[in-house]
Amino acid sequence: MRRPVLAAAVALMAMATIVPAASAADFPSYDAKYHTYAEMVAEIQAAQTAYPGIVAVHSIGKSYQGRDIWVAKVSDNVAVDEPEPEVMFDGLHHAREHLSLEQTLAILRWLTHGYGTDPRVTNIVNTREIWIVFAVNPDGAEYDLTGSPYRGWRKNRQPNAGSTAIGTDLNRNYGYHWACCGGSSSTRSSDTYHGPSAFSAPETRAVRDFMASRRIGGRQQIRTAITFHTAGEQILWPYGYTKTDVPGDMTTADHAALVALGKKMAASNGYTAMQSSSLYVTDGDEIDWAYGVEHIFMYTFEMYPSHSQVSTIKRFYPPDEVIGPQTERNRDAILTLIEAAGCPYTLTGLAKANCGALYDDFETFQGWKTNPLGTDTAKAGAWQRGNPSATTRQSGTTVSGSDALVTGTKAGTTASSNDVDGGVTTIRSAPVALPASVGALTFRYYLAHSANATSLDYFRAYVERADGSRTLVLQEVGAPNTDLPAWASASISMTPWAGQTVRIVFAAADRGQPSTIEAAVDDIRIRRP
Repeated sequence: MRRPVLAAAVALMAMATIVPAASAADFPSYDAKYHTYAEMVAEIQAAQTAYPGIVAVHSIGKSYQGRDIWVAKVSDNVAVDEPEPEVMFDGLHHAREHLSLEQTLAILRWLTHGYGTDPRVTNIVNTREIWIVFAVNPDGAEYDLTGSPYRGWRKNRQPNAGSTAIGTDLNRNYGYHWACCGGSSSTRSSDTYHGPSAFSAPETRAVRDFMASRRIGGRQQIRTAITFHTAGEQILWPYGYTKTDVPGDMTTADHAALVALGKKMAASNGYTAMQSSSLYVTDGDEIDWAYGVEHIFMYTFEMYPSHSQVSTIKRFYPPDEVIGPQTERNRDAILTLIEAAGCPYTLTGLAKANCGALYDDFETFQGWKTNPLGTDTAKAGAWQRGNPSATTRQSGTTVSGSDALVTGTKAGTTASSNDVDGGVTTIRSAPVALPASVGALTFRYYLAHSANATSLDYFRAYVERADGSRTLVLQEVGAPNTDLPAWASASISMTPWAGQTVRIVFAAADRGQPSTIEAAVDDIRIRRP
């Protein structure tokens, strides 16, 4: 027997512009505990009705056929955007992987039913903002139910121009190293067809835009995440596009933290933890995008069953009797990931360094703005975030990863081609809220120059208060000698600004006679005390 659809959910579904022809799709009676799209909407709306103080549901966009892609936010003070670590879960990228939807619904039940009765869950809801995207591919999932009894369908239902083939593999359609490395297919009929371009599918655009919407003041609030798939019983961390453990677009600190947390979760659910590409190479997948662009520590959970148990299409359709035990199996691992959002580096001993008021290794954009007041005078060599080319005055090596703040990343024909010329260039951080007890501001930097430099040329660091006033906290000036690029360390007490909201400002200047001036900054932190 199918579950009744609540009246409130019916109203919600009416707003969702659901395609009527596909709404009759259903699971066979022997798998009746699995949720159709309509039943999913009913359950999440019922949770919002029953727990209005901690659950809020909205759509992040529509599928190709017009179904809403629903997300639930779970947190105390759910109507308020609080400065709490955020976590994201999603399911059902691949249509036939129905158990992944059941896992997202299980998380919603754990958090709502346990709030106020389970101390661990209560603390999580009180100190985190949790986002659950239940079904990224609702069209494909509904279509999968129109077979006898299933179609074994994987992709979305978007037509491909110039072909009778339907659908894009949503987990090959994300824009980070899309279609780069043999981890997807350009054949439109293939199950791993990556689409005609990155984010060509409305479903992946909806997920991308939702992640971007959680970038507040330039800083991504979502710290940890899981995307649920089947099957294989594995926990996978980035990257999928390369078999290199720590490529140039990942730091050793991040890799160590990803591995440590992945292995800790696997120890509780019995899955095998590994780098995504160790299973097989994938390009354009979600976890690569989430980490590479948004700096979210995101994992793929390949759920039950293992490959050794079932190696055919049947692995995607385990009997509904396994829903309870197999989703419950992941409970501790999932709660561990939510807790780790407070500081993903705790397991590797870097909490004090990397989990203070500010940590930016410049591998992703975190809200820095060049010429923030519109008063810069430099005609060339403005600050930018990027991967620097090597010259005799600019280091081609960053402190970590591949990117840093640099005064003009390109090399040009000579060392002076893209250096700072004719004045001052500044760059300013997004606002940083400092706690009452705050550690030091630390960063790596260099000022490099040729023998034509003078003491009017400089590199400077400032702390800027909310009223716009600035305090100079570090200065290095030029001199009539050759100074090659060599990374130095800075450490400044932030005690005078404890409890305030500030911005960090860096400036570089060529203010005397025309000089060859280059500067760079990397790995900036305001540490825990």
